[in-house]
Parts: sequence; structure tokens; C-alpha cells
Amino acid sequence: LTLGRVFGVTVRVHGLVLVLLGVLLLVGGLRDQPVVLPLASLVVALLAHELGPAVVARRLGVQVIDVVLWPLGGMARMAEVPEDAGVEARIAIAGPLVNLALASGIPLLHAETVALALAGPRLAAAGGVSLFTSCEPCIMCLGAAHWAQVGRIVSAASKADAEAAGFVEGAGTRELRAEMAARGVVFEDGVLRDEGAAVLRRYVEGGGAIYGPQN
Repeated sequence: LTLGRVFGVTVRVHGLVLVLLGVLLLVGGLRDQPVVLPLASLVVALLAHELGPAVVARRLGVQVIDVVLWPLGGMARMAEVPEDAGVEARIAIAGPLVNLALASGIPLLHAETVALALAGPRLAAAGGVSLFTSCEPCIMCLGAAHWAQVGRIVSAASKADAEAAGFVEGAGTRELRAEMAARGVVFEDGVLRDEGAAVLRRYVEGGGAIYGPQN
């Protein structure tokens, strides 16, 4: 069943998904349990996770067939496998890097924490792993990178850019960065900073919610 197009990508849903949602709504109603909002949040989060790779692929010139939501997950289907390893890597990490904090209502699910959680055992890879993020990590995400033993953090927009957009990033990052750097963690800040800051500005100008603590 075709639901429509989002960011130029055709979105379809398997019929069993509708059956499953119907059953859950029925059971929740019979038990007088609020299930509509949790189910909607789950669907939005799943769609966002699959749209991430699809949108990135389209921008990199890869033909995207569609995004299909299944009962146990979703899939972004592409007409070809990129020959360039760099292109393939950027498409692959787009899903985990989608920020689920708003979609799920769970404030812990920033893009960095989601990526680290999905990396799982691979975090123990020899030489450590690199974390790429569109903005300098907040104190929560930096703390997660600390415990995950990330060896390199590459960021675009700065903490100042995020706060200029209205986000309250919190204190403590300077001290933790210094401690991590002393252990050999490499920080590469300001990579495509102007572009990263522009994304934040467009988000706010487009009516995006400023989640988290408020001044």
C-alpha cells in the first residue's frame, strides 16, 4: 500500500503492518490502555530511520526505489549498490544518525546516542571508532562517547551555533573534552561548520521545536 511521497521518496507499508496496528489498537482499547500515541511515535521513528538513508542516497545520485515499512522493521530499497565506499558509508550511517528525540518523545535519543547504541559490539574495534555529527555533542552525547571509548569525534556546527538557535546545551563539555583529549581522543571541530549552522537555522525558521530545557 502506497502512503505517499516524503522528501521525494515513495513510502509504502506492508498490509500486515496495518493488521498489526489494528490488533494493538483493539487490545489497547479493550484494556483501556493509551496506545495511539506510543504506536504513532513508533511508526514515525521507524519511518525517520529509513528515510535518512533514502534521502542521503538521492542527494548523492543513487536511485531510490522506495521505503517499505514491515511488521518487524523497515527497508530503504535502492536500484543499485554504490561503487564508491565513501558514498555507501554515508548512506549506511544516515539511519542511526536520525535524531529520534522528537519522534519518540524520549530525550535520551539524540543522534549520537542512537548511533553508539546501534554500533554495539563494534565499538570495541581495534583503533577505536569515529563519530561524525552535524553539531558539537552536548554533555549527554559527549558522555556517551566517553563511555563508548570513541577515538575520534568530527563535528560541524558548534555549541555556540546550537545555543544561538535556541538550544540549551548545558555546562561541562569543556572539562570532559579536555580529559578525553588527554587520553588521546581526537576532536575535529568545525568541519563544514557554516553548512551545519545553516541546517540549525533552517530547522528553527521552519518551525522546528526547541526541545530540552528552556532558558
